[in-house]
Amino acid sequence: MTRVVFTFILIVLFTSCEDEKKAEKASPKSIAFESKIIERSVENCSPSEANCTYIQLDFPVAKTPERSAKKINRQIEDFLQNTIDYQEENSNSSPEEIAEEFIGDYEENAEDFPEYQIAWEASITGKLISNQPGLISIEFRSHMFTGGAHGYQSVNYLNFDPKTGDLLKSNELFSPEFSSLVERDFREKHGIPVDENINSTGLFFENDQFQLPHNIGITEGKVILHYNSYEIAPYSSGNFVLSYQISDIKDFIKFPKPEL
Repeated sequence: MTRVVFTFILIVLFTSCEDEKKAEKASPKSIAFESKIIERSVENCSPSEANCTYIQLDFPVAKTPERSAKKINRQIEDFLQNTIDYQEENSNSSPEEIAEEFIGDYEENAEDFPEYQIAWEASITGKLISNQPGLISIEFRSHMFTGGAHGYQSVNYLNFDPKTGDLLKSNELFSPEFSSLVERDFREKHGIPVDENINSTGLFFENDQFQLPHNIGITEGKVILHYNSYEIAPYSSGNFVLSYQISDIKDFIKFPKPEL
């Protein structure tokens, strides 16, 4: 009798372990993140002071699992580099080096052209807006000023596959029909007749064809489409933003849908 009971317990334990393994495979855990802040300024001045040249980078860092986290972090660092210094693509600089280089570039410029000394500013703030087993979405708000008539502000989104750490493009997130739906909505909101060129009112979509923006943010409840200044219109026109509840566009979504 004792042997039968013992055998039964082993079977139950083995079955439970197998069920747990299957559950882990079916429902991968979300990636853990922590925030990192890097600040540098000329002569340790405070950003609140007038004529203070400074840079602040505030961004999420993926911690686990190791393989996909490394890939995500590398692409976040590439984004920081390309935003701060778009001329140095693929430089492999760390965020700390990016900050030091920004301050160094200012000091070199101030030495070469003392008559044009004006404070530079660079600020990037990134935050996690969605961390689901099938999708990670990060929003970045950037402000840059290195001289000229005005600074430049932008909103950018990076969407990742948490299993691989790969960046997801719009055609991997939505079906082709989604672009058609958005174009109809865009035309209606901005008074562009259906039978006229998308650029007939002064916009400049490439090749006179409507395109989804490069920056698409995805929260657990909605999808945000963000065209930054200069992307499809003059700077004076500002940003163009559209948003949709996920429950309203679920038929066009390819990524795993949250509980609606």
